[in-house]
Amino acid sequence: MKENSHDLTEQSEVFEFISIGDMINQTLQKNPEKENTNAPDCLSTGFWEIDKIISGLQKGQLITIAVRPGMGKTAFLLSMANNIAIKNHHSVAIFSSERSNQKITSRIIESETGMSIYKLKDMNLKNSEKDHILNIISNIAKAKIFLDDTPSLSVKELVKKSRQLKFFNNIDLIIIDYLELLSTYASDSGSREEQLNTIVHTIKDIAKELNIPIVLFSQLQGYGFGYNLLQKPSITDIPVFLSEVSDVVLFLHRSDFMIKNPNEKENVEMIVAKYNNKNHNTVVPLKYIESIAKFANR
Repeated sequence: MKENSHDLTEQSEVFEFISIGDMINQTLQKNPEKENTNAPDCLSTGFWEIDKIISGLQKGQLITIAVRPGMGKTAFLLSMANNIAIKNHHSVAIFSSERSNQKITSRIIESETGMSIYKLKDMNLKNSEKDHILNIISNIAKAKIFLDDTPSLSVKELVKKSRQLKFFNNIDLIIIDYLELLSTYASDSGSREEQLNTIVHTIKDIAKELNIPIVLFSQLQGYGFGYNLLQKPSITDIPVFLSEVSDVVLFLHRSDFMIKNPNEKENVEMIVAKYNNKNHNTVVPLKYIESIAKFANR
């Protein structure tokens, strides 16, 4: 007999999530406030040209963003989460086995305020600066961002937690960082590629079931000997099953590593490789602000 997928409490097993407000309370001793919003038909990434091409993040879609090491995967993830949750007040869950909840929270605070956590803890600021910073931190604390840093998260746990997030918090978006860190069942003896295939199909199924977009980050291989930094990634750089199952495939690419300007980097691009079951290879220029590790519209 097929298990009821809407048994959202998974019988007696209940998971606890930590909100961004709770993390800020731990980090900067701030108290969170809660507010309710209605689930949207689609979500804006906050990057206008990307939204224009893919029509935003649609319900039930699996959006894969593939990134090579050193390109700013976490910075882009948090920039997008900030746009969606803090600026537009939607509910976002972030599963990150790579970075702890504390590190994610610190990165969000530093990106939004432009100051290091150490300086903010001292609060050795002018009154005008202090009021401005506290207002920014208050807005972050109000955001409905839910964090999970379970190491070696299994796809089974991911599904259970996602269902509970939808049921109890009416989550609008799930972000997973990243595919290659997820695991399948302990008894799964298949190859790693077969395991990842299963994971991707499962994630696509839960996106459809919960009727929300899921953004799945995937780490591309690094640079080998003789690799050209100007060479842009393409759809052939990811496994076939990942490109086929994903509704949208994006590649974050930077060829700006030799630029010496410490504050702003040019030649940062998001490549829309797949949308609406068609290969696109449309390049969207972005801006990367190095000093606060943040992506913005060009």
